Amino acid sequence: MAALRRRSRAIARFAASILLTLACASLAQAAAPPPPAQQEVIYNGEATSILGRQVFGPKGEVVGRIVDVLVDYAGEPRAAVIDFGGFMGVGMRRIAVAWRALHFLTAAGGGTIRLDMTQDQIKSTRAYAPPGQAAGPPVAVAAPPAKK
Repeated sequence: MAALRRRSRAIARFAASILLTLACASLAQAAAPPPPAQQEVIYNGEATSILGRQVFGPKGEVVGRIVDVLVDYAGEPRAAVIDFGGFMGVGMRRIAVAWRALHFLTAAGGGTIRLDMTQDQIKSTRAYAPPGQAAGPPVAVAAPPAKK
């Protein structure tokens, strides 16, 4: 009987040591730092920053400056917020403009951003107000008129 108890204790110690080893291995894996991010290269001319850039109207006149980009839940750009009008910051209005109304001209176009709408077409759009919460009013976006 005593031999049976010793054997049972030995088996219990062996099982406990296996469980402890597995638990330590799991903790070590959980505590391991994530691998470093991979690096990608963007060559000159492949991408550019657009915040703060001037936007030109259909006739080549400066109509405003991009101050923000609105993206949807999938991360796709939906609109650009542009400061329109004013003089030296006085009288400016921020208006969200549909992304499809912007055209990004390559080096041949001087790297400019062109808007398909005039200021007269945009002036009736209400000013952009950043949404305060998900249940707030929708953002009004100026969009080019439908082509006939």
